Amino acid sequence: MKTLVRGAEYPAFCYPSASAFLERCDSVTGCALIDLRLQDMDGIALQKELIARQSPLDIVMMSAYGDIEHAVEAMRLGAVDFLEKPFDPDYLLKQLYELSRASDTNERLQREARQRAALIDTLTPREKQVLSGIVDGQANKQVAADLGISARTVETHRVHIMQKLQADSLAHLVRIWLAAAALQETASEP
Repeated sequence: MKTLVRGAEYPAFCYPSASAFLERCDSVTGCALIDLRLQDMDGIALQKELIARQSPLDIVMMSAYGDIEHAVEAMRLGAVDFLEKPFDPDYLLKQLYELSRASDTNERLQREARQRAALIDTLTPREKQVLSGIVDGQANKQVAADLGISARTVETHRVHIMQKLQADSLAHLVRIWLAAAALQETASEP
């Protein structure tokens, strides 16, 4: 299998046991091909341990002894596929390709969200107050009344906010705010 995966120009690493994999997996991204039957724990237990560690790895479970119960359990826990051995090598490579594309897209979106969140930090305290009102769905007049400023001043701040955050619409501005809030929430989790 390692030869198949490397032949398709994906990095591949094999481990003699689940515990050996767990010793090194915390800094690994990508996809884990996990056999249901391992030497020191079963594949479902390994998958649960990866979930407990909040691993970003996509999981493809595989087994020559697969049954519906294990397949359902693996999928319920978030595995992207359950392959019965022997499986079609082309199917596995197609899965890896799709996961790689999705991972690249996800990484790009996370990078963009981090960049936009950093842009929010460039806003003045007043611009942040105006932005908060905007994303709460308030009209300019309501934001102005809440902040004790004129509606025209709110509109001026709104233009500056849109420019600073590189937002091309109100919907885009709200998406930037929500992405930044989600990043902050994720960063504050233990």
